[in-house]
Amino acid sequence: HLQQSMILVERDTPGITIVRSLSVFGYDDAPHGHCEILFKDVHVPAENILLGEGKGFEIAQGRLGPGRIHHCMRAIGLAERCLELMLKRIHSRVAFGKKLAEQGTIMQDVAKSRMEIDQARLLVYRAAHAMDTMGNIVARDQIAMIKVVVPQMTCRVIDRAIQAHGGAGVSSDFILASAYAGSRTLRLADGPDEVHERTVAQLEYQKISKL
Repeated sequence: HLQQSMILVERDTPGITIVRSLSVFGYDDAPHGHCEILFKDVHVPAENILLGEGKGFEIAQGRLGPGRIHHCMRAIGLAERCLELMLKRIHSRVAFGKKLAEQGTIMQDVAKSRMEIDQARLLVYRAAHAMDTMGNIVARDQIAMIKVVVPQMTCRVIDRAIQAHGGAGVSSDFILASAYAGSRTLRLADGPDEVHERTVAQLEYQKISKL
């Protein structure tokens, strides 16, 4: 944990080349997305190191806890938005002689979406309370849980909304396709699901060792 350092590099430093902007599922992710950047023989003053040598991991962890819960809060809001779009769609479209909203499978999709959103929201509330009252270190298991649970839930809700919209759901006429791209990417941002699941499992193992 003491092998990484963070250092500020000025944009106009000689040797830096922005090769290209990267897309996400074909979407232009600018201006808050990522680029392929080439560093060749770049010289940076030692005083540009943040906090001190070997403090990179400490800095990253200091923002990742609050950052992850912020991601999850926004994802829950997005899931709510997509469920709302789905509800409007199914009450305005007719198939096989009745509204989509009256179809049994659609009703199941709506119910599952509502239950999963509310479950995820409560887990985020619990994690936020733990962070406020006990700190990020103690709450790291709950932070890891929400980082897995919430993006997966959001992807499922959006997928159901896309299905209810039919072909329009994957077009640019609605936000659903773009929302899915962002939500699926969130399962990789700030660490993939598997890393957080490993954290949760390791902390569970520690409970057994104390029995």
